[in-house]
Amino acid sequence: MEIVHTSTSKRKVSGLDELMLRKELLKEQIQTQKVKIYTSSQQLISPTSISNYIFHSFTKGLNMVDGVLIGYKIIRSIRRIFRRK
Repeated sequence: MEIVHTSTSKRKVSGLDELMLRKELLKEQIQTQKVKIYTSSQQLISPTSISNYIFHSFTKGLNMVDGVLIGYKIIRSIRRIFRRK
């Protein structure tokens, strides 16, 4: 008859318990990440974010046009100054 150490069987059980605990922790982390993904996707698709994007694009376009017009006026006034001399 052979003597079997009981510490090895306890180690396997504690190892399984650790794995089960780790599995539960990972499931909780996955669930929290799913909630974060869902809320961020809802914020991206919300009408306010879409309207902010459109308004920002429109404002950016107007600023570019305004910059071009101001640059044209400055160049025109500089040319007038040099033509007079």
